[in-house]
Amino acid sequence: MTFLEAFTKYGPDVERIAEALGITPPEADRLINEAMERRYQKRVQYRRRPA
Repeated sequence: MTFLEAFTKYGPDVERIAEALGITPPEADRLINEAMERRYQKRVQYRRRPA
């Protein structure tokens, strides 16, 4: 299972993603934070476009 599949299936649940991917919870937390930051940056960029 890839991180994106696990994130889609479990949402931002650190423990479940870590278990599904066989990684430590801090590493799963870092990946979740990166994914959420990318989503946020896309929303911010979309809102800043001139009308």
